[in-house]
Amino acid sequence: MRLVPAAERPAVLVDHFTARASSEGLDWIAGLARSAEQYGLSVPEIRRVATDLAWKARLAGQRYPGALEWGAARGLSGSRTQRLVLAYVHGQRLRFDYRFREILERCNEWLSEFHDDALILGFAAFGGLGSRALNGLDLYNRAIQAPDTDTKSRHVCLTAIWFADHLEEQPDILLSLSDEMMARGENDENIHYRRAAALRRLGKYDDALTEIDLAIDLFGVGDMLVHEQYAQERRTIIHTRDMRRQAAEAAVHIGDEIAARVDERIDQASAALEEKVNEASRHLTERVSVAQELVSEGLLKMVEVLGLFVTLLGFLIGSGTVIIKAKTFSERAIAMSVVVVGALLFFGLLRLVMHVRRRPS
Repeated sequence: MRLVPAAERPAVLVDHFTARASSEGLDWIAGLARSAEQYGLSVPEIRRVATDLAWKARLAGQRYPGALEWGAARGLSGSRTQRLVLAYVHGQRLRFDYRFREILERCNEWLSEFHDDALILGFAAFGGLGSRALNGLDLYNRAIQAPDTDTKSRHVCLTAIWFADHLEEQPDILLSLSDEMMARGENDENIHYRRAAALRRLGKYDDALTEIDLAIDLFGVGDMLVHEQYAQERRTIIHTRDMRRQAAEAAVHIGDEIAARVDERIDQASAALEEKVNEASRHLTERVSVAQELVSEGLLKMVEVLGLFVTLLGFLIGSGTVIIKAKTFSERAIAMSVVVVGALLFFGLLRLVMHVRRRPS
């Protein structure tokens, strides 16, 4: 190991422990911790080896680390490196199986000793966001801002935010982190796979198809289950795009139909309103005409009445003159009779003028 270049040491250790990680026993975890201490592996190297071996242990159906392994790690013979390696392996095993609540509970314990460790914070963010805990996004921010963050911790954070579909800003956060990872050269098929899902959620279907095709190309030949996940995401993008297009076309069609019906109703309402206005106008014209006739008739009656009064006045003056000039009683009686008869005739004419001239109903 001491003669192996630093860049190749993780791969050599993975090859060395693969057989033991694929068996029933978990003693390889303590062996990996001793190798890390013996050869002075850095934290990123330990994370890489622990992650790859945890995946192989999962494929082999190996059990999770339990009380036996943790008891030994916390005992007198256990070391901080052994507990750290065990936490990495245990955390990755729980992450691979999406045990959100369990990994969050474990991280509450692990963070009491490794409170600034980016990978364990990433596990906590994975559990928090996956279980929709209130502090999930805070744990995510702590993990990506941790001083010792690296490729493995950022991948865990990327998976964590991928599960956070309850956050409205989730697609933007995922794309931002993936942009940073690709800028650092941490480019692989999983990044494009998760970017495709984020772009699909944003409605950018052409970009999403480009990303998922890149993921399929980078994956090449490998696990058929993973390949099927990528293919399923591609089908989902296409189906979602087609459904959105159909929905948009249906919305336009329905909108046009509703607009046509509204226009028809408006035209009908306008015609009915115009008819009512015309009818009201006719009634108003008729009433104005009747009013004009009444005014004209009233003026005519006033003129007739005035003429009768003038005639009466002339009659009375003339009759008074006759009465004054009469010398005998009989002449005066005749003159008075003429005045009375004239008065009666006046009142008769006045009544005729006021009541006989009426408009037929």
